[in-house]
Amino acid sequence: MRPISCSLSAFVILGFLASACGGKDGSEVNGGNGSNGNGASSTGGLNLGNGANNGLGGGNGVGNGTVIDPMSACAKGTAAAALAGVNMIVMFDRSTSMNDTAVRNGPSRWALASAALDAFFASNEAAGLNLALRFFPHDMPRAGCNQDACDVAACAAPMVPLGTLTAAMAPADAHEKALIDATAGATPAARAAGMGGGMMSGGTPISAALGGALQWASAQHAKTPGENTVVVLVTDGRPNGCDEDVGNISQLAAAALAADGTRTYAIGLTGSQEADMNQIAMAGGTTQGIFVADGANTTQDLLQALGAIRGAILDCDFAMPTPKPGIAVDPAFINVNFTPSNGAPSTLTQVAGEANCTGSGSWYYDNPINPSRIVLCKSTCDAVTADAMASLEILLGCATSTDIPK
Repeated sequence: MRPISCSLSAFVILGFLASACGGKDGSEVNGGNGSNGNGASSTGGLNLGNGANNGLGGGNGVGNGTVIDPMSACAKGTAAAALAGVNMIVMFDRSTSMNDTAVRNGPSRWALASAALDAFFASNEAAGLNLALRFFPHDMPRAGCNQDACDVAACAAPMVPLGTLTAAMAPADAHEKALIDATAGATPAARAAGMGGGMMSGGTPISAALGGALQWASAQHAKTPGENTVVVLVTDGRPNGCDEDVGNISQLAAAALAADGTRTYAIGLTGSQEADMNQIAMAGGTTQGIFVADGANTTQDLLQALGAIRGAILDCDFAMPTPKPGIAVDPAFINVNFTPSNGAPSTLTQVAGEANCTGSGSWYYDNPINPSRIVLCKSTCDAVTADAMASLEILLGCATSTDIPK
């Protein structure tokens, strides 16, 4: 049995902006206890004048050693909320070129790639992940996801609907078993006789396949707007059939990123075009493609690629707090406190963006100009999700503690 993952079990205490006099309305807001009037907490937690920590401790390896007391004069209140979930769809190529031998006198590219899929479904990294699966070109479960019909709606219908992978192994994990069974039944058709090995049944309709995956992601986002949606495209070819213009295809990913924040990851197997995968990934907000070559290490390399994507997906993020009517939340007056189950709290520092994340505990806004989500840096995310009893406090009203680049 794989170890239980705590990746979605940690909870966040999310501060909501209350009235200036510290009012509360039951469970939504817990107000502070006032101040002694000189900028210091009446509980002795933090002297806001010089930023010195006067009693709460320096945390547990994250933060900057300075702690903003939730009961200080500037704090406004707290309420509970859960970390965001992650909903992923894998759109996996099963064109006939996947039957090509990947290792001389050895298994096919499909055999190695499908083995990586099965291993990912069973891995510790996948436990807790909400995942759907669709193969292309394929008329299952709905006909039309091929180079002739180019039916985006058909491609948007997953062979295995969204479900949550658990810490158990198949068959105890019913969703894992469904994914493995679907993969076993999706073996690509052999190349048509007399085609000289060049023509592939069903082609490689990347535009319809990606369009369908993104359509699924958009519908899922509408159902669960507080969660993240992710598309993973895996192919060994270049666009063959339907719209073959990579610029148009990458624009689909760009539009989904802009509309719903859906990220698109592009994994290119041998036969794919590096420039195509990079363009799609960049448009989808994931910087560049991930490439896995034919060879003895294909299964392990693809498994590591899928695991790396899972590690990069944001489930350590949450929506900006919703204020009371008529009151605005100022992004410059938000702080994040982290408290491990066996240690004292620390205040995490804000950094400019993901690229500025360091080894210390930090966070950033999804959009510095008009933020809609608060995102934990990976090191902080790892610390929070590894501790089922850890908590975060999002405090409003105090000037944000920032990490100033040296």
